[in-house]
Amino acid sequence: MRRIFLAAVCAFGAVAAQGQVYKCVDARGVTGYSDKPCPDGKGKEVDIHGQPPISGEVTPYREDLKAAERDFQRRQAQLERERQADIRATEARQRQCTAKRTELERASATRRPADADAHDARIARLQAEVAKICR
Repeated sequence: MRRIFLAAVCAFGAVAAQGQVYKCVDARGVTGYSDKPCPDGKGKEVDIHGQPPISGEVTPYREDLKAAERDFQRRQAQLERERQADIRATEARQRQCTAKRTELERASATRRPADADAHDARIARLQAEVAKICR
């Protein structure tokens, strides 16, 4: 019942701005509002008067639609720039990751030189860099 009432109120408000409103009650006793007379001829016109504002004066709502559209377009452009920057950063990180992994694979594949400690340190450093960059 409440849903029907809310629908009637919404329809009532939308139709009220356009002109005459008719209140109709169907065979099941459900009340509805329309801008057309009831199909069965039963029903009546509803006289609608809006409530005057508390201040006593009506001031039209003024919104600068062009400024709002410019602001919206500016925000959209900024979001697109940020999205493109994120894509470029991700691609750069992927290139770095691929380069470091390749370097690590080459270093791991080579035979151990005479200075094995330096070689092991280089491999450990590369593994740390791969873990940091490729996460």
